[in-house]
Amino acid sequence: MTGPLAAGERRPAAPRSTRAVEMLHGCAPSWRPGAQSLRNYVPYESLERHLRARREPYAPLSETAARDALTVDDSTVGAARACLLAREAGHAVTLFVNPAQIARGRTYWFSRLDALLDARTVARAAFGGREFDLVPGGPLRAFRLAAKARLMAVDEEDTDPLLDELAERLGAGAPGVPEHARTLRLETLRELVDRGVEIGSHGWGHRDIASLEPGEVVRDLRRAAEWFRSTLGFAPAHYAVPYGLSRLPDGAAGEVPGMILLASSELELGAVGGRHWNRRDLTSHLQGRPA
Repeated sequence: MTGPLAAGERRPAAPRSTRAVEMLHGCAPSWRPGAQSLRNYVPYESLERHLRARREPYAPLSETAARDALTVDDSTVGAARACLLAREAGHAVTLFVNPAQIARGRTYWFSRLDALLDARTVARAAFGGREFDLVPGGPLRAFRLAAKARLMAVDEEDTDPLLDELAERLGAGAPGVPEHARTLRLETLRELVDRGVEIGSHGWGHRDIASLEPGEVVRDLRRAAEWFRSTLGFAPAHYAVPYGLSRLPDGAAGEVPGMILLASSELELGAVGGRHWNRRDLTSHLQGRPA
């Protein structure tokens, strides 16, 4: 992702034949099945074993040789830990960052929603004109998806009223967000850069691009790129689409010099056209559950 190139600046080429681009959202030192706040995170020990067991290290995302690459999404403490673990094990890794949460010192809405669901004290709740069971498994997931559909389409700072409403409906009070799901600090991001973690863009604030007009997507990409330039001194080459489901519109794809990364179970893995690349999610495997 970038704006106009500076004099002498060159756009990096996207990889031609990377065998697989794999992804996760981070790790947590204490993991247990069924906890909503751990739903997208993997056990620290499981990730460490995976990294140590690989015969060939993960390669940088921009490498043109046919070697696997590892990516981590979101500006969280758990994501940062996963990247540091990869570097300590001798792997290249790319972290896709949302600047808005770091710049504003805000926790992701989905981290806050997960904390509310874990702290729920009621067995049923009404939302969006429907009544939901809140037992673990499919019924709880249906409630979460209904709330997610509302939350993912609005700016982060506009999610507070709906989260307050959900807290009341769930009888959850005001639970704290676990450390692994909190937003990483700017000094941590700079440390990751110093440790050799490649930084990619995840858009300004994790807004669902399907809810935006093409011009709004362009502004979102440029806003994030400017923050990276002014804060870190560079604009990332690669971009991971928030939620991983929607292709960039043609008018916005030109803002990304490198790869445009997806995470969709509906698409084949690998190159899917227009510099879009669909990643393999390692989460289920590293959690020890069926995909």
